[in-house]
Amino acid sequence: MGRLSKSVSPHFRAILAGNRSEEVVGWCRTRSPEANLQDLCGGGRATPVLLSNNAEDRLFAPDAALLYRQALHGAGCRVETMLHEGIHAMAELPGMLGFSDAVATSSPLWSRVLAFLDANLKPGAAPPPPPPPALSFQLRQPEASVFKNYVPVYLDFDSWPSPRVQPSSYRLRGDALAPPQARDVAAPSPPPKAEECTRRLAYGPDTGFSGGVPLLSPFVSAAAGVQIKSYRRAINSSSAALFVAPPQAAPLRVCGIPNATFHASSSMDRFQLAARFFSMAPNGELELLSF
Repeated sequence: MGRLSKSVSPHFRAILAGNRSEEVVGWCRTRSPEANLQDLCGGGRATPVLLSNNAEDRLFAPDAALLYRQALHGAGCRVETMLHEGIHAMAELPGMLGFSDAVATSSPLWSRVLAFLDANLKPGAAPPPPPPPALSFQLRQPEASVFKNYVPVYLDFDSWPSPRVQPSSYRLRGDALAPPQARDVAAPSPPPKAEECTRRLAYGPDTGFSGGVPLLSPFVSAAAGVQIKSYRRAINSSSAALFVAPPQAAPLRVCGIPNATFHASSSMDRFQLAARFFSMAPNGELELLSF
């Protein structure tokens, strides 16, 4: 693994402390793979890259992984991307420890990794395999469990954005989300201008979402299929703003990583604003989809 440069620790502490000075940002930028796309992909190199991330990863945000995938692809690299269920390293760790076929899930991740290495480090050693999908999303399935040899299911896409997926956006309007604005995949139109929806929120617990185990609910949800739920009546309206979209006329499969854009100011120097995306049953039961 080598030794860390002595510059890492002070800069890491500065980042955690909220330091965004030009010196700190410049130090990060020179070490970011995003700043070296042409070195990786340009000049006809077309470097092969395999990205693996998890939908509830709070260390390496999955949306950032998708953005990086697009940047690599646009620069000319050959990119495979897998997005799994679970928290940081949850899909990768069992295979790293040699438990993939005995404990936790029988994930296809490591077979993809080995096939990727064989195809790119052993050219001509075997007939070339068929091209892998450009992007694979793991489906959220309640039968997943760390206590049985469960094989997860993935949706594969040959390109991203995919013509099989219809992007849409919602606008905040009063206490509702205005109907989605459909956009053409090939030539996306600018998102509609957001309307002003002013809310004054107090600091405090907001939603009551729980999977039954404090702090570990995302792990329990992905590992044992336990849904993270709440009820509309449990939402503290003084510390949370709730926006509800019109009911869906038919079942909807959400693919990709939802994004929410807000503009906020605070009476405190530092604050945390969390957004949660959920489905709501007619009886007001809420099932957490993403956050």
